[in-house]
Amino acid sequence: MEKLNARRSFFDRNLIDVNKIYLLTAATVLFVCLNLIKSQRDFSDTDTYLFYIDSIYFFRTSDWWRFESLSKALMIVFRDLTADSEKAVYFLRYLLIYAFPFSIYYVYRKSSWRALAIAMALYGPLLGLITIRATPAYILAAIAAISAIEGRWRSIPILLAGFLFHVSTALAVPAILVTLAFKKFGLVNIKSRYIFATFFILTSLYAVLGSLGIQSAVDFIGSFSYLSKYTVYIPEANSANVAEESGSVVIHYVFMGATVGLGLFLIYMANENQGVDKIFIAISLFLYVILFLLSSPVVSLRYSPFFVIPALARIDFSFKGGWSYFTGFLIFILSLIVFSINVNLAIL
Repeated sequence: MEKLNARRSFFDRNLIDVNKIYLLTAATVLFVCLNLIKSQRDFSDTDTYLFYIDSIYFFRTSDWWRFESLSKALMIVFRDLTADSEKAVYFLRYLLIYAFPFSIYYVYRKSSWRALAIAMALYGPLLGLITIRATPAYILAAIAAISAIEGRWRSIPILLAGFLFHVSTALAVPAILVTLAFKKFGLVNIKSRYIFATFFILTSLYAVLGSLGIQSAVDFIGSFSYLSKYTVYIPEANSANVAEESGSVVIHYVFMGATVGLGLFLIYMANENQGVDKIFIAISLFLYVILFLLSSPVVSLRYSPFFVIPALARIDFSFKGGWSYFTGFLIFILSLIVFSINVNLAIL
């Protein structure tokens, strides 16, 4: 009987792996087809990448390597090989399309296919097609977060590696470092109600105090030549940004509600001994809401993968008995719908 159960357990694990491979293979094939049949300018952010590549290729300074060096180096190399910025983006997107499924599979190698399906639905089109520079940072931050939750010091060099690709990695630093500290001090058994209470109190307090210092934040960021371009994401620094976001304010609030709801659900589903996981999600949700309220919905959207991806990989929310099949089917259908919507959003 024990041998039979062992065989079933082995079969179940392999079945889950097969489902993950099916999901990622289907997404990869779709992304390859889109990159073949669509013009590069049909993809979101392509014009930004073209401008960025031309800037660092033709006008780079002697100290260009000090900031986001690996992503810049890749763009310079591909621009030199292709002799055309649009072709460079084309081949860089292929590099992203093929590298993303392997890296996301590594992050979700110990989790269920349901978690991977939700992660792909929410962020697959963005990370697998659009964010050429930021995707490695997201993946490295996810690996660092999981390592921090497990109390491993290697989370710090992995996190620092993310800065070699994109400066937004800085947004992931607070939650990961606090999580590592909680794990090292053995604070692992934390009641969910305390997390919820702390989250709502801190969010309310910071929303009041932080709203008084937005211009100071703009001035501080703008004082660094490498970071000044990111002030565009602060509405008060860019009136055009305010007008653009006001037209889609409902969508932004719906996404924020869904993200916060997912985070709270994962905290609720976490086991009693996953107090560190709860702390990580709670701190991340706090930062997410603050970024939404005080900075820009675009910034909060781009921050959310830093905590949603590792959180989904850590929290098991599978159901028992007949509910397992029903919830699995429901998650698959809903994920497919959300994934399709996000693919359409990724293509102009």
